Amino acid sequence: MEERGLKIYAPEGEPKMDDKVFFNKEMLENRDLSLIAAQVFFEKIDIEDPNIGDPLTGTGIRGLRYAELGDLHLNDANPNAVEAVEKALKENNVEASVENKDANVFLSGKPGYFHFIDVDPYGPFTPFLDSTARAANYNSFVGLTATDNSAPTGSYPTVCERRYGSKPLKNGFMHETAMRIYIKEAFQNFARYDKCFEPKFCYQFKHYTRVMGRVTESKKRTNKALKNIGYLSYCDECGWRKLERIQECRHCGSEVEHAGPLWTGKIADSRFTEKMLEKIPEEWESSKDILEKVHAESEIVTPFYDLHELASRHDISVPKRDKVIEALDKKGYPVSRTHFGPTGIRTDAPIEDVIEVMNEK
Repeated sequence: MEERGLKIYAPEGEPKMDDKVFFNKEMLENRDLSLIAAQVFFEKIDIEDPNIGDPLTGTGIRGLRYAELGDLHLNDANPNAVEAVEKALKENNVEASVENKDANVFLSGKPGYFHFIDVDPYGPFTPFLDSTARAANYNSFVGLTATDNSAPTGSYPTVCERRYGSKPLKNGFMHETAMRIYIKEAFQNFARYDKCFEPKFCYQFKHYTRVMGRVTESKKRTNKALKNIGYLSYCDECGWRKLERIQECRHCGSEVEHAGPLWTGKIADSRFTEKMLEKIPEEWESSKDILEKVHAESEIVTPFYDLHELASRHDISVPKRDKVIEALDKKGYPVSRTHFGPTGIRTDAPIEDVIEVMNEK
């Protein structure tokens, strides 16, 4: 099989649970964007031959995509995967260290060693956070994938509270709430090791959520960033939302629901995503589309509005998204599309003005 000109070895056809080696073609955009993010990071810190760790390498495709960036260290607990990786390395003329260990054992054996760690498991990334925090260099980059979205989006709230120590909410922007829970979990786990995790590029797409951030070893920076751990207040009566813990809706006066603790800061760094946009190839259309949307909304913190949900709640005809964006922009509010969905907008405008604009359109 091939991806972006690289050859790998995996069973043909749709992946099955009993496959000896698993290749997920649905993660193409994940790998594209992770490569571009890593390039931007390494240019920023200017490290010669950085150490790159892929502890759950599978076919090795994720690690192979990073071959041009530094010294590769690939690992998988499955000996069949290791065999496939070694064949792929030879086929693509790429050098790498390959180990056959449990992912946590692999990472824990290399404290402070890696400048970039990419954790791409089935399900949650939480089982690998402690070992990732130990293995991350004092100035490094980390990518985390989660495919257990049903828990932090509110379908299984008890699972979310057990796994992440946070209460979710099931509503029109539940995937953003889930992402903020994921970022909070990453931040707190690194903080236990006096390392600060700063989100640089986070997004949700298809069946997964991706969280990527810079790690620095700084108690002062970590303590300062603690202000970004808090709660979300949401009114199910009118759709008002605020990233603060408030007891009463400031729009209609109803009692509100809460989600959290979660990350209340930005989900991306616009300076970082701007650099990514300069690097991403034009022909990577789907990946570029995700990046452009995340970049556009990166400076707006208020959780996004789904226009269909808001229109239904206030008995309004659903207006065209671009018309709403244009009207809010004319009023002087920051506003953009959101990557979370085709009928969503992100804005810091008060909900009163959003509803008024929707009524006019």
